[in-house]
Amino acid sequence: MIRKIRPILALALLAVAFSLISPRHGLAQTGAGQSAVVLNYQRFGESRYPETNIAAGQFSAHVETLAGTRYNVVPARDIVTALFGGQTLPNRSVAITIDDAYRSAYDVAWPLLKKAGLPFILFVSTDSIDNGGPGFMTWDQIRELRDAGVTIGAHGAAHAHLVDLSPEEIQADIERSVRRIEEELGARPTLFSYPHGEMSLAVRDAIAATGLEAAFGQHSGTVNEALDRHMLPRFSINGKYGTQTEFAKRVDTLGLPLRDVSPADPYIQGDEPPVIGFTADRSVGRTRNLHCFHSSTGEDFVEIPLTSLGGGRYELNFSKTFPPGSWRVNCTIPTGGNRIRWWGMQYHSAG
Repeated sequence: MIRKIRPILALALLAVAFSLISPRHGLAQTGAGQSAVVLNYQRFGESRYPETNIAAGQFSAHVETLAGTRYNVVPARDIVTALFGGQTLPNRSVAITIDDAYRSAYDVAWPLLKKAGLPFILFVSTDSIDNGGPGFMTWDQIRELRDAGVTIGAHGAAHAHLVDLSPEEIQADIERSVRRIEEELGARPTLFSYPHGEMSLAVRDAIAATGLEAAFGQHSGTVNEALDRHMLPRFSINGKYGTQTEFAKRVDTLGLPLRDVSPADPYIQGDEPPVIGFTADRSVGRTRNLHCFHSSTGEDFVEIPLTSLGGGRYELNFSKTFPPGSWRVNCTIPTGGNRIRWWGMQYHSAG
């Protein structure tokens, strides 16, 4: 039976799961060097847009936390290079990403990050900059960030719903964004972030064909080598998840490596309810406290019972199809030391 779980109750469930495991430092650190957290911000101090905004005071507190000795803040590309190159990272490695190049990122976030000396990547939707859209940075401002050492990544040209486009239109949009960044900044970007977090194998293949090394969505989870490097997760941080308690929980997460995830394509078509399957990597250890949830836009989290198929293989069976649009699945396992292993994916139903 499917159970609806309010977000607060879902957190309480995780807290109970924590209490079932004795806090053992060794267990808490298992796999710490094989995963890293990537954070995603968009707007700063723009309260009119609560879904994508973080209050300036909250962001200042995040910067102060990340600038301390507990975390190792590195460029996103360094995380990709290390984890997909067979290397390890220091415990609690974190990367900061900012999408869309809104003016508030320049006015609010940039001074704080520059003062703290924290690296980050800015993902740019080039049409908005070319058109001089209100509320966006200019190319001169983006060049200023680049000259100060900020990495600039591609975010598509038109900020389109790429999953709804033809293969030719997808390729043209991505190539145009890459070309405009190279023309304005003198270097091709190496990383991409999906507009709206919407992914499909067709879009993924177009990104890879353009020569981009890796791509990030907007689904929660921790980066690890079991993932597709062109469909990597990020924790989206807004006011709801910007409290220090919620923020600390996310930056302290560990990887939950799942293999042979099916379906491989997060773009779901057909009239049948989806079935999601995966195999927990042996490095995860015991999975008795594994819980999975799903949510659609504006809805509460719903816990989905797991069907064990043996050998670490599980299935999530849904009782109905989803309406057209995006929906998410998160799976977590609490560990000793009050850290959570976290895997997530954003799916998109064609309807």
